[in-house]
Amino acid sequence: MGKPITHEYGQELGVLKFFPYKAEAHVIPQSMVNSTVGTAMFVLGGTPYPSDDSKALGVLLQDIDVTQGDASGAVVYEGVIDPEKLEAKGVTISDAAKKAMPNVRIYGEPYKG
Repeated sequence: MGKPITHEYGQELGVLKFFPYKAEAHVIPQSMVNSTVGTAMFVLGGTPYPSDDSKALGVLLQDIDVTQGDASGAVVYEGVIDPEKLEAKGVTISDAAKKAMPNVRIYGEPYKG
């Protein structure tokens, strides 16, 4: 007898604390790199897009590999972010970016909308 085949269905939460959320696709430029592993370059999940300031539209749902150049990624513009996942990645979000994204909440922080 062979090994049983198993399948996992569903969607990972990325940096989210809870479902549901709303996100849209954006091209993530290689210039946003904030992590490297060997020669691979990544923009980490939770990073404000397109910048960590008053121009922020949302945060990246998950890590984006930009080793080969710009890549597409999901930018969460409405949802609840898990601060423990951000801390584990070493990602911080400035107060200006938080204020620019009133529908992106950090779990446990007071609403600033």
